[in-house]
Amino acid sequence: MIELRDYQQRSIDALHAWWSSHPGRNQIPLITMPTASGKSIVIAELAREMFDTWSDLHPRTVVLVPSKELAEQNAAKLRSLLPTHLKVGYFSASMGSKSPDADVIVATIGSIWKAAHLLGDIKCVVIDEAHLVNPNGNEAGRYRKFLTSLGKFCKFRVVGLTATPFRGNGVWLTDGDDPLFTGVAITIKPQDLLEQGYLARLVRPVDTIATRIDTDGISTSNGDFNITELEARVSGYLDGAANDVCNLAVNRKKWIAFLPTVANARHFVDLLNQRGIPSAMVTGETPAKSREHLVQEFRQGEFRCLVTVLALATGFDVPDVDCICWLRPTRSPVLYVQGAGRGMRIAPGKDDCLWLDFSDTTERLGPIDTIKGRTKKPPTGDRSAPQAICPDCGEVVIPASLAFCPSCGAQMRESAQDQQREVSNAAILSSQAVQMLTTHNVTRVTYAAHHKPGKPTSMRVDYWDGFQKVATEWICPLHGGFATDKAQRWIDKRTPDPDYRHHSCDANAGGIHDIKDSSSGFWSLPDWIDTFASELRQPEQILVDQKSQFQTIVRHVFSQHEATA
Repeated sequence: MIELRDYQQRSIDALHAWWSSHPGRNQIPLITMPTASGKSIVIAELAREMFDTWSDLHPRTVVLVPSKELAEQNAAKLRSLLPTHLKVGYFSASMGSKSPDADVIVATIGSIWKAAHLLGDIKCVVIDEAHLVNPNGNEAGRYRKFLTSLGKFCKFRVVGLTATPFRGNGVWLTDGDDPLFTGVAITIKPQDLLEQGYLARLVRPVDTIATRIDTDGISTSNGDFNITELEARVSGYLDGAANDVCNLAVNRKKWIAFLPTVANARHFVDLLNQRGIPSAMVTGETPAKSREHLVQEFRQGEFRCLVTVLALATGFDVPDVDCICWLRPTRSPVLYVQGAGRGMRIAPGKDDCLWLDFSDTTERLGPIDTIKGRTKKPPTGDRSAPQAICPDCGEVVIPASLAFCPSCGAQMRESAQDQQREVSNAAILSSQAVQMLTTHNVTRVTYAAHHKPGKPTSMRVDYWDGFQKVATEWICPLHGGFATDKAQRWIDKRTPDPDYRHHSCDANAGGIHDIKDSSSGFWSLPDWIDTFASELRQPEQILVDQKSQFQTIVRHVFSQHEATA
């Protein structure tokens, strides 16, 4: 039995709910989980759960990956997690192994896309590292052709997993003329996992980084810096960067350095070795056995710095990395988030990971836990449109007139100006960014039903300090999905009787599941407010971010304990 964290189980539950409400093989959702949050565990549990639930159907799974290296890593992880009676096999020409009859088949798309007829009955297809599926050209065509061909032989469902639900140019994977991914089942936010201790924090150096790569004048190609020009520019800064990292990371044990090219990486390895820092290089050109050997040596502490050219940006699992040297200026949010995520795994004895950005990437793109995608075209705000893309998670919201995203609960229809990323004083995490926080005492809280034509009723909560209303928040128990789950958690934190929440399905208990927008045996929301709202615990204080667009309440302070909004 795989032991799941709460958010991993919620991801699987949300996926099944999304599949149920979106029938059809071509309806393909994303599960968005931060780097280091355990996507492999979710894949393994999904496969195991199907076998336990429908064992008579022998529900086999295909896990599609874009490269041989990721196939090896996925298969090794799945074998370590799944029961021994479930066979994990490869379907990859580059690995010299094809096991079409395995219970869980880990396959490279280049090898399997023409081989659907060999696989037999498949019930689930998982597309791992979904952001690497090129929406244009042959690669997207291969995924579609494989799924279409497989559909001739069996009935199955598909899901994509990624930490970055957008392409290298920042456009949501769910956006475009004919996207492969059509929605978002769930988005697990990095901020939540940081607060729960499931991710390690990235921290900036106390001392100033003296070396700063100037990217002015470098042309762009395919939305990022021209790699030839970037290589020449970065080369002139490597000596100073080597000096800086030796001083700033002197107390750090395992470093990863990201460079633009193999030539830059080789040069930086030489500079570190000359300064007495044992270092080695892993790139896409490194043979698989050599790469495996070098990573194992690094894991065992036989050298201090592993220098790479994006080869470690995905699928790299050395939890105790405690310093990242970023010498790869980029405009790509995918490269930035995936690279920074290499330092966010938790490990015994590790408190945090030092983030040394020798470029302007952090200033350009902002904190990694607030990075969002963008729409291919600026949003029009047309509420009569058939659908809209959620600005927070990329979900396809139907109809476009919905006030809140059913997947993540975000408020819809922000202006194009609001969606632009802001420079955040080079903060690598949003908690380090400057906020305009104001603490308000709370003397009373009032609750009222809010009706809007054509929309589910919501609850308006006003916080007062004496005669002054200091903040408002909206609770949406009838909107479904994330909004309803969030409303339930909000009420749970405010119920004085711990047993109260265990009776939420009783006819007179007043729990979320008893609230309906009708009188057919359930409480209407206005009646629920009149009957139960006065019993909710009231915070003594609230912290409000005055700088945010909606003056967001970021924390409620109660008399016994503190609950985060």
